[in-house]
Amino acid sequence: MMEFLLYDGKVAIALLVFYLFYRFLLKKETFHRFNRVVLVGTAVLSFLLPLCIITIHKPIEIDALAAAPAATMTATELAELPSEGLTHAIEATAPWWPIAITVLFWTGVGLVLLRVILSILSIAKIIRNGEFIQEEGGCKIIVTEQDIDPFSWMKYIVLSQKDWEGDYSPILLHEKAHIEFGHSIEVLLVNVLSALQWFNPAIWMLRADLQELHEYEADDAVLRSGSNIKEYQYLLIRKAVSKSGYSVANSFNH
Repeated sequence: MMEFLLYDGKVAIALLVFYLFYRFLLKKETFHRFNRVVLVGTAVLSFLLPLCIITIHKPIEIDALAAAPAATMTATELAELPSEGLTHAIEATAPWWPIAITVLFWTGVGLVLLRVILSILSIAKIIRNGEFIQEEGGCKIIVTEQDIDPFSWMKYIVLSQKDWEGDYSPILLHEKAHIEFGHSIEVLLVNVLSALQWFNPAIWMLRADLQELHEYEADDAVLRSGSNIKEYQYLLIRKAVSKSGYSVANSFNH
């Protein structure tokens, strides 16, 4: 188990280095798609690099003393060695902190994964209980009676009844962009990886930056469609005060 914790520590260092590189050199750039690739690649590469083992062969000189055959003990001599209480002595002197760190680590992993699972179950429940309206361009539109903000998950776009009865065209364009760009898959991937790096601030900052890039791309898609900029900005402001949202979905109020 300590080997895995050591591996996860190496992942944390790699993730922190890569993220700081992105934050100071690329974050302010407007190449949103390129930055998305960098962030997702950073998360995945940080988990893969520590698995790479590089073997270096180096000749070592062995002196005569080291090369001499080691002394051996007979079975009688081994039997005469004191063994009573040896196991208890080893257990008594074993450090407690590896167990504490292991328990703390897996508790954090479990809590983060539980949050992700509960979020997915909540989304699935809303979709299952909602009313299927129509399908547009491979996106299934679901209308729910719950007072929630619009969000997209995989191929589903979920709207409240109030939003569906209003001017929902910009909302649909926004959420369809999330689906077309595959944002839900990226959010889910980073959320799962964050469970193993819950103690690392870099993974949470990376996750926030990735969602920010998703929103930039979706907003850009709406504006390029010819929507009224002022009306769309007003809509964003109204939705920004919402309390709803799911950790694994792309919500309109992000």
